[in-house]
Amino acid sequence: MKWLIPLILLSFVYGATVKRECSVSDFVNIAYSNHDTKERHDRIIEWLDDSGPYCTKEQLERIYANLAQVLGVADTVKIRAKIEKLYERAK
Repeated sequence: MKWLIPLILLSFVYGATVKRECSVSDFVNIAYSNHDTKERHDRIIEWLDDSGPYCTKEQLERIYANLAQVLGVADTVKIRAKIEKLYERAK
């Protein structure tokens, strides 16, 4: 019985962990769902920090090739540089 509480707590902690992955569609959804340029830029930077390290080179190529279309005026040198750095480190 004394193991029940730690087991329940462990199941909540394990269930609450975020699975990190790179999804190009998530990137596009973030961009298309934010109409404010600054918010779109900030959310994309956040996504790149969180999910970018898990992207393959092919995914990063797809993102980079479509930046102007997807981000519009929120496309900045900072975003492009971050993607290029992720590309260099990708497998």
